[in-house]
Amino acid sequence: MDAGYRLLAAKYLRKQAKQLREQFQGIRDAEDIEFIHRSRVATRRLRAALKVFAPCFKRKRLARWKAAVRRITVELSDARDKDVQIQFLRGMMPRVPELTCLLGLTRLVVHWEYYREALQKKVLKAIQRLQRDGELADLEKKAKRILRRGEKKAVRIQSPYSFLQTEKHITARQEELLAFRDCLDQPENMERHHAMRIALKRLRYTMEISRPLYDKRLDPFLEKVKQVQTFLGDAHDCDVWQEQLDEFAAAERERIAACYGHARPFEQLNAGLEFLKQDRQQRREELFRELVALWRELEEQDFWDRLLEVVKQGPFSPQTAEASSTSATATASPTPPAPKPTGPTPRSDGEEPPEKDPHHPLLEPNALRPARVHSLHRPARREPAVL
Repeated sequence: MDAGYRLLAAKYLRKQAKQLREQFQGIRDAEDIEFIHRSRVATRRLRAALKVFAPCFKRKRLARWKAAVRRITVELSDARDKDVQIQFLRGMMPRVPELTCLLGLTRLVVHWEYYREALQKKVLKAIQRLQRDGELADLEKKAKRILRRGEKKAVRIQSPYSFLQTEKHITARQEELLAFRDCLDQPENMERHHAMRIALKRLRYTMEISRPLYDKRLDPFLEKVKQVQTFLGDAHDCDVWQEQLDEFAAAERERIAACYGHARPFEQLNAGLEFLKQDRQQRREELFRELVALWRELEEQDFWDRLLEVVKQGPFSPQTAEASSTSATATASPTPPAPKPTGPTPRSDGEEPPEKDPHHPLLEPNALRPARVHSLHRPARREPAVL
């Protein structure tokens, strides 16, 4: 195996493994939801890198690493999604136009806080297992040995083989993404929009892995890819809201009917749930229009062809750097506006931490502990069956 490519793998994998490990204590303390967020991002990057750098490691060892990272990613993802939804609801409640909506939103927050507390136990078990099995430590140890060997032999990551492999992976990921572009003419095709989001995420992570080879020449393209991912990710979050609100409403109606013999009290909750559904549907429509406008602009500027041109240029040289910088700058301008949230709408799978309103009592630091329930009523640990 090419020494430069192995060195590139070791540097990236060790960085992400360290990033993941450093979040564990913060997750245990449960004082800040961003520890979960950073952990999930690190696991996703690790999974992408293990696929790209698969030829660098023995098959059995690689399989153990992949399985260990995949297990903890699942638990982190569920917890992160709920953190984001709870935080969004807390930010929305002061903005509801009618007090009749508050009852349904409050019931939803309480329900999800209890559910999030149960998820915390699963997250802690996943961390404990990861540390007990030693796969993350083994990955770091192996990467460190490769780094030491590379330093002794003065290995450079910019080898011909490294460029050949990164070109192959970026080209494949871009082809996978562009196969979904027709769904942008289908606003209701949520399934393909979701698949497109996943393909774009894979392209982004592959570009980030390859970035050290290209001396910042990929940076302008990465910024645009992130913008597209933001639109797709936020639109998908709206789709998830719609699905989960329907499920929650059906379950609440059934529980109330079982308790009272009829479902009439459910209407007191439904006003808030319907308000939230309409808000998320309207937001999705706005996001999709902005996504289509950005995508069309990129295609008019031959963005995807320009990206492959830079990738195929290979090793850094002043001439290619100047050419790619000029083309990328032309591609990157003008910059369309970022998604405009209707309130504090944090991303569930983005890279940037969500905004918080420090002046609202529902968003005080102590109220954001994901592992501990801070309900609007909590004399008992058991979730109330109905309101």
